[in-house]
Amino acid sequence: MATSAETASGAAALGRLRGALAAPGGWWDVAPRPGEALGDYLDGARLHWKLLRGGYSMGSSRRGRTLLKLARAAARDGVPGALVDCGVWNGGSTVLLAAGAPNRPVYAFDSFQGLPQPGDRDGEESAGHEGFCLGSEQKVREAFARFAPGADLRVRAGWFEDSFPAAAGEIDRVAVLHCDGDWYDSVLLSLQTFYPRIPSGGYVVIDDYGHWIGARRATDEFRRRVGDHTPLVRADYTGRYWRKP
Repeated sequence: MATSAETASGAAALGRLRGALAAPGGWWDVAPRPGEALGDYLDGARLHWKLLRGGYSMGSSRRGRTLLKLARAAARDGVPGALVDCGVWNGGSTVLLAAGAPNRPVYAFDSFQGLPQPGDRDGEESAGHEGFCLGSEQKVREAFARFAPGADLRVRAGWFEDSFPAAAGEIDRVAVLHCDGDWYDSVLLSLQTFYPRIPSGGYVVIDDYGHWIGARRATDEFRRRVGDHTPLVRADYTGRYWRKP
C-alpha cells in the first residue's frame, strides 16, 4: 500500500508530465483539436512554431492557431474592422492575426516596459510580477519583416491609458480584439475602449482568462454589464474567446 509521501510524489510527477505535454510546443498543445480545419491547423501550427523558436511568442500553439483562425473567419465572413492586439510582447500574436487577415490594418499596443503593477483585483498570486513580459518594439518589427512583410502594421507604444485614447480616432471598427494585458485594469480598459467598436460577428479573445483572476474578473464583470452572455470558447487552459452577437 502506497504511503502518503509516495502518493504525493506520484501526483507531482503526473502534474509535471501533464505540464510538459501542455506547455507551448508540447504534444497536447501541438495536436489538432477536434473539428479544427486542416488548413487552419497546418498554417497556424507552422507559423506559431517559427514564432516560438524565434523568441517572438511565448503563448501556446492552440492560442496562436485560434488567433489565425478567428482573423481568417472574420475576413471570410466580411466582418469589417481592424485587428487589435493589446499586449503584444515580441509580436508573435500580432503576426498570427495579420496572417489570418493580411489585408487588414493590425494594431500592436504594448508599453514595452513590462507589466504594470497589479491592482487590488488581481489576487495575491500577481504580487511581484511588475516588469514581467518585457517585450521589444524592435522584435515586433523584426517578426513582421520575417513573417508578414506586407502587413499594415501600426505599433502604438506606451501604457494603455495613454496609447488607447491617442489611437482611438484612427480605429473605427474592430474585427478581432485580442486582450493580453494580464491584469484587471488592463483587460477592463481594453474591453471598454474597443468592444463598442466590434460589429456583430466580430471576435474577442482573452489570453489570460484561465490563469490570472484579474483578467477573469474584468471579463466577467464587463460582459454582465453590457449584457453579452455569449458562451466562452476554450482555446487552451487559459485562453478564451467569443463571437459578439
